[in-house]
Amino acid sequence: MHMDKVTGRIAPDFITELSKCEVFVFGSNLEGRHAGGAARLAYEQFGAEWGKGVGPQGQCYAIPTMQGPISTIKPYVDDFIDYAKKHPMNRFLLTRIGCGIAGFKDEQMAPLFIEAMKLSNVCFPSEWYVRLLSYAYPQSKDMQTPPPVINMQVLQRLCEENVYVIGAGLRWTLPDIRIRYVIDEDKFGYKDMGDFFFCDDDLYVFDRDEIWAEDHNKNVVDDIFHDECKGHGYAHRVLFAGVRTPYKDSNGDYIYTGDVCHIKLPSGAEYDYALSTLGSEEHIENFRYAFVLDNHCIFLDKCESCTREGTVFYMLDRSDHGDLADELSRKFIGVLGSPYTMEQRLLMATFTPSFHKKDWEYVALKELEIEYNWRGK
Repeated sequence: MHMDKVTGRIAPDFITELSKCEVFVFGSNLEGRHAGGAARLAYEQFGAEWGKGVGPQGQCYAIPTMQGPISTIKPYVDDFIDYAKKHPMNRFLLTRIGCGIAGFKDEQMAPLFIEAMKLSNVCFPSEWYVRLLSYAYPQSKDMQTPPPVINMQVLQRLCEENVYVIGAGLRWTLPDIRIRYVIDEDKFGYKDMGDFFFCDDDLYVFDRDEIWAEDHNKNVVDDIFHDECKGHGYAHRVLFAGVRTPYKDSNGDYIYTGDVCHIKLPSGAEYDYALSTLGSEEHIENFRYAFVLDNHCIFLDKCESCTREGTVFYMLDRSDHGDLADELSRKFIGVLGSPYTMEQRLLMATFTPSFHKKDWEYVALKELEIEYNWRGK
């Protein structure tokens, strides 16, 4: 069974099989006589129990619709919505409940489920979904607003809170966040939220290219998402290398956390020591600093110019994990100590990402006029 790829909120018209996380939601009667329509399918294929007309059973959920008017159905619908909230790792596939043998119309039944529009793990019949989008609560088609401050810890929390959304492929509901990561020597990769997740402190990204097939970690995917994550591609571990800030440098390139920038401030301008500054007040025209704290720790309106010179992702170890952008930036500015001069560190910053361990290797790269592709997207 493949969900609609446009929205991810549309249940198939004909459901013949369920994935591990999916639940078939059907209309029933209080006596649990599943003799016809979707109820019969639920009984014969998905584990509905004869004699049970309400609630979860097998890989199904029964909502009684035969006992009276709409007012008698709503409490059972509310119970279902509460159940779906408490089971965020399940995907609930609604049928056109009450619109068959019970004799109700779509315009009568669909509004009962308007609160379920807030739940990304509930999928609707296409007629209902279009109808509900026109009602007073259109939140399901709105993208989340990114938090004001984003660092690795915030990203981990967001991924945990949206684990179902990521697994189900509902990227259009996620905040507009772009991260950078290390692919290999001299090459960064970039992913939007929905195409990456965390397992402990390790970052994993999804890639559809077959070159990543051997690196796919199915066990991690199953542990995190409890389902196949169909269509996502191959999940493989990478090194986190910062998050895109809202700012661009003087060349129009987006600045990421962990970038090393050369800035020039107007004469007499004030600056914030919390910006992990490098240099000295006496030579303010050559002031340099690295962005290290989060994606909102700089104020470019104070800068006469700001140009990225490189990043702090040099001398990497392939076994590294965690918030490298923060740790390496602090080492770069001397907070954690460094055996290299500032001139050496600035040279190293131009050859990133890099796994070279000695400063003379970077001098050699410069002499050979080797160019590294760190500017990216």
